[in-house]
Amino acid sequence: MQDLTPYLPGLFGVYAAIAVAFTSPGPNFLTIASRSVDNRSNGIFAAFGISLGTGIWALFAATGITALLNANKNAAYILGCLGGLYLCWLGFKSLKSVRQPSSINVSDLSVKVPSRRLKSLREGLLVQLTNPKSAIFWLSVTSLAVTPEAPAMIIVLLVAGCFTIAIAWHLLLALVFSSGPARSTYLRVKPIISLVFGLLFLGFGLKLAYANFVNL
Repeated sequence: MQDLTPYLPGLFGVYAAIAVAFTSPGPNFLTIASRSVDNRSNGIFAAFGISLGTGIWALFAATGITALLNANKNAAYILGCLGGLYLCWLGFKSLKSVRQPSSINVSDLSVKVPSRRLKSLREGLLVQLTNPKSAIFWLSVTSLAVTPEAPAMIIVLLVAGCFTIAIAWHLLLALVFSSGPARSTYLRVKPIISLVFGLLFLGFGLKLAYANFVNL
């Protein structure tokens, strides 16, 4: 069996980038928050749908990058540069949102609705799979771990790890927003979260872009 040790730093980098991305507000966050405050089971099944979509994106991105890199190594460096620039753009966007008031007002979503588990599961899956930014993001982050020489086990670990992180975080969101007092906590600390995550995105992006640019 091929030694996986050289690939672990990149793999953990993907895990870190995914964890950071999940905790930033966006369509996934809004979907789970809105479903959870209506009905806890709806929020949980929406979380499963989004997490399933995460696993699908990770698999598609990882296998697609593998095929691309096997055909042309220079394409990998170009992709890495573009991916780094995209992550930097996400960082600037996150930093810009520090001064902007939040558009999320979960405290208004107090009316309970019946449990619609399959509908919530489908909605979560479609929200994740139909986000056009997801393709670029996943191609960006998976290039941290997937190289032309990367064994199949790295792809397995990447997909499994990303799905595990996704389900853990999104289930936590569903439980938090389906409880009472915690619904407004995120809104109070949003500027701090946006600042920290913006800096992390910039760090990942600059590192990725520079590492690939010097190899062109």
